[in-house]
Amino acid sequence: MGTFISCSSLKIEKEVINDFLNEELKTDKSATILVKEALPKIQALQYYENAYNERNLYEGKIRFAPNGYPPYVWEIDSMEISILKKEVTIDTITYHWKKSDFKGQNLKIIPYSTIMKRGSHKLGHNGIYLSKPLITTDKKHALLFYKSFAVEIGFSNEKAVLLKKVNGKWIELYHYNNVMEIN
Repeated sequence: MGTFISCSSLKIEKEVINDFLNEELKTDKSATILVKEALPKIQALQYYENAYNERNLYEGKIRFAPNGYPPYVWEIDSMEISILKKEVTIDTITYHWKKSDFKGQNLKIIPYSTIMKRGSHKLGHNGIYLSKPLITTDKKHALLFYKSFAVEIGFSNEKAVLLKKVNGKWIELYHYNNVMEIN
């Protein structure tokens, strides 16, 4: 069973996605394809929760970590993580991206099955997968999952991104990677 999403929640989700992509695609200029099927929101929450749970471990023992240098600020605590987990476990329907979700983005939205076919590099050489954002209950933070890849080759980068609304714009505070995994 799906969940009811208000118009204001959808508006916030679009703001988060567009603000994030406006900045991300400045550095990842080669990405021209967006996989139509959105990644599950739970992926971003799992990376964040793993990093949060490992926050007191020593370097070398940590698998999931935020970018940058300590001390880190943990904007979402264990209680909020628990609330968000309940929300995402109910939401099991895969979202399909549409052009109307994006403002000013020039990405070709292509189904995963098409990208996996031989010869798909003719569509473009680099692409991205994206989850819909997971908005905190106070609507001050959002988590999303982002993967970039080379068509017909594989993944090059994946991360959970924590964003915060600052002066009317959603900005990346941290991103969380699996530091033990080589992409």
